[in-house]
Amino acid sequence: MESSTLTTKGQLLVPKRLRIKYGIQPGKRIALVESKQGILLRPMDESFIDQFVGKYKNSAPSSKEVKTWKKTDKKLEDRPVKRKHQ
Repeated sequence: MESSTLTTKGQLLVPKRLRIKYGIQPGKRIALVESKQGILLRPMDESFIDQFVGKYKNSAPSSKEVKTWKKTDKKLEDRPVKRKHQ
């Protein structure tokens, strides 16, 4: 069993062994899932997102499509803005 201490800013360190085992890298989103036993931390990877598709599997975009959309949006956000001088 691993343990960690919550900081005054509400931050929690995930031990290195667990970060490596579950592929949690800097910048990775983590879901906090409430259960009867307490709080479950889950990396928000493709399998986590795909579990919510359920009966809408054929109509909802795949996690791969969502990733592509995000990459496209990021490229658009990062490009320089051309402004017209008045």
